[in-house]
Parts: sequence; C-alpha cells; structure tokens
Amino acid sequence: LAGATRYRSSLARQLKQNLSKMRYKKLLNGRSVGLVLAGLGLAGGASIAEEEESQRASSEEPLFRFGVIADVQYADIDNATSFGGGEYRFYRGTLDSLAKSIDWWNLHYPDIQFIANLGDLIDGQNAGGYGAGLNFSEPQSAVALERVVSQFRRSLCPTVHHAIGNHELYNFDREQLHSHLFKDKTPPLSEAPGATPSQLYYSFRPHPQWRFLLIDCYDIAVQGREEGSEQMAKARQLIAENNPNVFAGKNWFEGVHPSKHRFVPYNGAVGSSQLEWLRAQLSEAKKGGERCVVMTHVPLDPRASSPKTVVWNYPDVMSVIRESECVALVLAGHHHPGGYVQDEGGCHHLTIEGSLTHENGAFGVFEVHEDHLKLVGKGDLPSRKLELR
Repeated sequence: LAGATRYRSSLARQLKQNLSKMRYKKLLNGRSVGLVLAGLGLAGGASIAEEEESQRASSEEPLFRFGVIADVQYADIDNATSFGGGEYRFYRGTLDSLAKSIDWWNLHYPDIQFIANLGDLIDGQNAGGYGAGLNFSEPQSAVALERVVSQFRRSLCPTVHHAIGNHELYNFDREQLHSHLFKDKTPPLSEAPGATPSQLYYSFRPHPQWRFLLIDCYDIAVQGREEGSEQMAKARQLIAENNPNVFAGKNWFEGVHPSKHRFVPYNGAVGSSQLEWLRAQLSEAKKGGERCVVMTHVPLDPRASSPKTVVWNYPDVMSVIRESECVALVLAGHHHPGGYVQDEGGCHHLTIEGSLTHENGAFGVFEVHEDHLKLVGKGDLPSRKLELR
C-alpha cells in the first residue's frame, strides 16, 4: 500500500511539472485529463490533454480499445516461490502493479471501453487454509478482494469484465462471487449480462462488428461446486479416470503421461449446456458478420500455455470454436509465464503474463482494427500485432 502511494505521489509531481508543457485543450471521450489527475489524487486537475502521447499505439484510429490484465493474485504475505518451486511470486507487490496499471490506463487510455480481468484477483492463501494463510488469525478473503476492487474503482473506464479463476473459488462460493464481482454497482460497473451464480458465463458486444464471450472454465470442477452436485461428481470422475494420483495422495504428475497432466484440481471443464450456448452464440455471430473474442481464465490450447494449465475438455471447446470460423482471439490467464500460438484455423491464442510473477507488472491495451489487433504492452507484457484473416 505504501509503495502504491509513493508511486502515485511521484507520478502526480511529474504531471504537475508537465502541465505547463501541454499544448492542447481537449476532452477525451467525454472525460477531461482533470479527471485523470483527480483519480491520482490531484485536486483541481486542469482539463488539458497531451495529444502527442508516445504510448498511443498507432496513428490509425481503432474501432475501440480495451485494457487487459491477468493473475493479480494479491495477498498480504511475504514474497515466496511457488509450492513447486518453479516461480517467484510478488504477493504484496501485485497491488502496486495493479495501481500502476490503473494509473497508466487513466492517463494514456481514458477512452478504453472496458477492462478484461482474466481471473485470479486474489490468492487462495487469503482463505487461511494453507501456506502462509495459516498464520492469519482469521480469513482475509473479503479484505484482500476489497483492496483489489478498490483499485479498479479508481479507473475512468466504465466497465470491468471478470473471468473467474481457481483462486477466486478457493476464497468464495459462486453466490458470493456473483455478488462481489458481477453485481457490484460501484463504478466501474462489473457488468455480466445474463450471468447467474450457477452460470458465470455471458457475452457482450462493445462494437457492432465484435462479440466477446466470457466462458466459465470451472463449470465442471472440484472447487466452487457443492458436495453431491452433478458438476462435482463429474469433476471427480474425470480426475479419477485420467489422473488417479490426485486422489491417491501421490505426486500429481509422477508417472502420468503429459497428455493427462491437465486433470488436476486447479483446472476445470466447460459443461455441455455451456458448450451448446457457445455454439449458438458463435453461430449467431457468424450469421451477423461479427468477429469474436473468447475470454477464459484457463487456456484452450496447450501450445499457448502448458499441458498442466489447460481446460480439461479443451478439444471439445476448440471443436466448437473451429467450426464457427469467426473467433479471432482466445484470451487467457492462469499460466503465469504467458504464451502464444496461432492455431490451424487462424485463431490467435494469447495467454497474458501473470502480474503475480512479474515484478514490473504485466498489463496493456488492445486496439481493435478492421484487419488486425494491436496489443500495447506495459511492464513485462510484450506488445504484439495480430493479423486477422
């Protein structure tokens, strides 16, 4: 918290020094830079815009822009390696990284239509059941989530779309998540048209030519579902049939073929009803001449992640996507190193680097054009240009 405050104070001083150099008075999408400065804690910010902003992605105006971030996974605990020892995690520092991302979007991209949060806002240890969380006198789930959500509330962007990750489900049940993240009416609105606690998936259209589909990759899962439920029973069956090590108390991956590594509790599956919904949505979009983006916490192509971090029934989901021929991009989180592949049908699969494991943060802005998508990366998120077929 102190680090975020120091950062914003430093940025505020820099902005004050640069105000005299700003040459244009202009409202950006109905919002003045005064609001940006106010969002940084500067009282009475002037309604002035820096037109020559080097961070603007191109001189060609896009159809629309949106922000992207993944795996903030905040917890008020010391930095540490992952339980497997494969990565170093900046648990407290991710709150600073998120604060920087909000400041950056507010200052350079106040016109983004929405922010895509690809899941895992807070870490499972906040619930107090394992790891450093055992040292808490009481669960910190609600406190941690409020600290993270309060950062989003500083955004000038009107809407945040939240994918649900495994770590949200370690902390809250689906009813609580629906209330906290999908029904929060404090701007920016967490919109989720048609979503219910049992159905945390929906679609929205930020532009007449584009449809976004946020899928629930823990529809079938061992977390977030009640004991005795059909979804829980199906999840246990899938794990038992494909990776018996999990319920035998053995090393999850020892002696298990890599093609079965995904059948572990931190992944999940898309249920049959959701698959039919996805098929219907994509069919409707294709008939209307729309392009689509699928957003998910867990990736759908192991080549853009790893065999251990992919949806259990990703072949079924990808079959629906391929037959539609209208999905331009699958955006995912979960796999902290990030990844990318363009599949055989021309669909781009981009896994966004996790903020948790990148000290400089990892966030950016997508510019959506008629013939390409341009990602302007910040921190440790690389910039990319993705051509559309």
